[in-house]
Amino acid sequence: MDKFLIYTIAGLSTAAIYAIAASGLVVTYTTSGIFNFAHGAFSMMAAFMFWQLNKGWGLPFWVSVFLVIFVVAPLFGTVVERVLMRGIEGTTEVVKIVVTISLMIGLIALAQFIWPPSVARPSPAFFPGKSVHLFGVAVSYQRILSMIIAILIAVGLRLVFKVTRLGIAMRAVVDDRHLLQLNGGRPGRTSALAWSLGAMMAAISGVLIASEQSLSATGLTLIFINAYAVAVVGRLKSLPGAFLGSLILGLAEAYAVGYIPSDASIGAISLQKLPQAVPGIMLLIVILLQPQSRLRAHGMARRSIPAPAVSQRTAMIGGICMVAAVAAIGSLMAPSDLNLMTTGFYLTIVTMSLVPLTGYAGQISLAQLSFTGIGAVTMAAWGANGSPIGVFISIGICAAVGAVVAFPALRLSGIYLALATAAFAMICSAMVFNQNGVMPGGNRQVPRLALGPFKVDSDFKQFVTIAIVFAVAGNILIALRRSAWGRRLAAMRDSEVACATLGLNLTSTKVGVFALSAAIAGLAGTVSGGTFVAETLTLPSSLSVTMLAVVGGIGSVVGAFIGGLLLGAAPIGASVFSANAVGIFSFVSLSVPSLISFAPALMGLSLGREPDGAAPQLAVGFREVGKSPISLAIAAIGASVVWLAAWTSVIENWGFFSAGLVLALALVPLLPGIFSKEIDSSRRIASAAWLLVALVAAAFIPWGTAIESNGMRFVAIIAFVLLVGRVAVAAIGYDPTVLGEKLQSVSPDMIGIDEPITRAQAIDAVSIFGVTEDMLPPTTASTAWGGRVMS
Repeated sequence: MDKFLIYTIAGLSTAAIYAIAASGLVVTYTTSGIFNFAHGAFSMMAAFMFWQLNKGWGLPFWVSVFLVIFVVAPLFGTVVERVLMRGIEGTTEVVKIVVTISLMIGLIALAQFIWPPSVARPSPAFFPGKSVHLFGVAVSYQRILSMIIAILIAVGLRLVFKVTRLGIAMRAVVDDRHLLQLNGGRPGRTSALAWSLGAMMAAISGVLIASEQSLSATGLTLIFINAYAVAVVGRLKSLPGAFLGSLILGLAEAYAVGYIPSDASIGAISLQKLPQAVPGIMLLIVILLQPQSRLRAHGMARRSIPAPAVSQRTAMIGGICMVAAVAAIGSLMAPSDLNLMTTGFYLTIVTMSLVPLTGYAGQISLAQLSFTGIGAVTMAAWGANGSPIGVFISIGICAAVGAVVAFPALRLSGIYLALATAAFAMICSAMVFNQNGVMPGGNRQVPRLALGPFKVDSDFKQFVTIAIVFAVAGNILIALRRSAWGRRLAAMRDSEVACATLGLNLTSTKVGVFALSAAIAGLAGTVSGGTFVAETLTLPSSLSVTMLAVVGGIGSVVGAFIGGLLLGAAPIGASVFSANAVGIFSFVSLSVPSLISFAPALMGLSLGREPDGAAPQLAVGFREVGKSPISLAIAAIGASVVWLAAWTSVIENWGFFSAGLVLALALVPLLPGIFSKEIDSSRRIASAAWLLVALVAAAFIPWGTAIESNGMRFVAIIAFVLLVGRVAVAAIGYDPTVLGEKLQSVSPDMIGIDEPITRAQAIDAVSIFGVTEDMLPPTTASTAWGGRVMS
């Protein structure tokens, strides 16, 4: 009986903290329509800030509590709403999710930088040593305080939302922001108040749990991720439902810890990690019990004009060039660098698995690394010695699991679908990858492929093999995008209600695209040829995959490749620049590895301005190159010459890197302008001469010996490339990014209406209007080009 009471009281105390945290989630979602994945990071930052004020700076205990909860947290919530959340209004659900995930990852990196995890930070408790006895069980004052605060918050928020004018305005903001403004409301101020209130709830839960847990940035954030399941019980809008969910989860976790022995098992399945899986199991059950979402029309999300589908011929040429480039770069790398590069290169295939699911179909998954892990362990079990049979078995199993996970997608959409896949990732992390039979010792080695006499027995072969797999899978996806099924996916992304009205079978479409996405993610694990560690196959890791895939540009294979490179480049950059720091003399210093850990989060937060990711923005400067055969030929010849010079040791590897950047970022984008007869020949000759001189200089400058620091060497090269590019643009008077942005952002129907039509626009619109050069009036001494006047 005493044991039951002990775990019941512990469960009620945990439930109180979950309830407070979930209240903040409900408040922000109810008033903004944004599910804040960073809410747990808010609580974590509050816990660290409380320690800093009290222990680090010596402020009195209650003063520290007051400052964290009533000053720092509301200000932080207001800043987040004004700077970030207001900028993603009207964007797609995917962008909203990725921005909050980016904020979470950024806050974790910030906490680890300010408070290094190598230092222990015990946090003071409320009323230390004081307790009361209930039925013979000692209950600390702090646990009683947690329960009282939870009750007060529940009553207070209920009154605010149901009685006060502020509460009604908060609920009206998410329903129709503009209608509220027409009725005299101030939606901006209301939304800021709601986020301040949500941050306060997060701070209260963080301060209360700080003394009961070790202060760990990742650990504390993961604890409050459990509050997702609690909030979903109330369908993200009901505070009583959230409190009921917190009660169920808190008691379930406590009883699982108290009554399930550490050596318990069901057959070969160990139940040691079951308490960690309880939140995921509860979240999945609650989501499956949710009523089916109604298909209804919605407002247009903020999107740019979509780029036309890539032709299969272009995709094949691009795949061949990508494999050739990977082989060329790999041939120049030292064995240690090649091993490091190969380790993370398979992540490009993982991010590509989201292209059909999210980019084409508009569905959301936060569990891609779970499918990758399933593919890896299946290959390890069935693909001994790299047998291709193991590859097909792994892909088949992952596709089947993906189809099963798709069943919630048949009834749900948006944030509920994302949370369902998050629950799957949490369950897999605890109950699959932590099984000793699945990953003995917490890791599993995946054999490299062996196709008959051909064996992938070196890092170089593995590097090229992954590139070939990516190129083949990417071409299959592009062919799919141009097929009837691909058009059905695009239609479902744009409007499910329209598809249903036209009689399209959404059930088979959703199951099929989930199975395809899971199969591609499993393929990544199958061909990775590396060692998988259970600790890396967690929900936060999968969140990073989704974030960087969207940052790269989830709508295209190229964007997925960029996202995968960003994901795999972080450990490489941290290794190369491990000894470098950025700062102002000795006053402020930030190590480059720490800066790199911030970089993905900053990229994700930028999606408020560029919801389509990096690929469309990068494509702007190269669009005209693809239309010019002579430009493509010269680019290929230039790349071959630079590589041959490095391979024959005529230039060093840093020279190859520098010359490659000049070629790719400065010379190639300007080639259409250099060969254009619309620009004065003297300008074209001057720009071409400058670029050639700069290319040779970049290749032969002794970067490796002239600058000792890797960091300063990198900065110097980037500065040199920027200088070369700016001078070349000024010399020729042709900016491919300006022209590309105009052609991308201006609808053909608006050409010549919102501003005078330019010669370049008219020529570019030939396929639409049938305009030819002969139809245009003769030019005078000046020629319009891309909105500029060239003399």
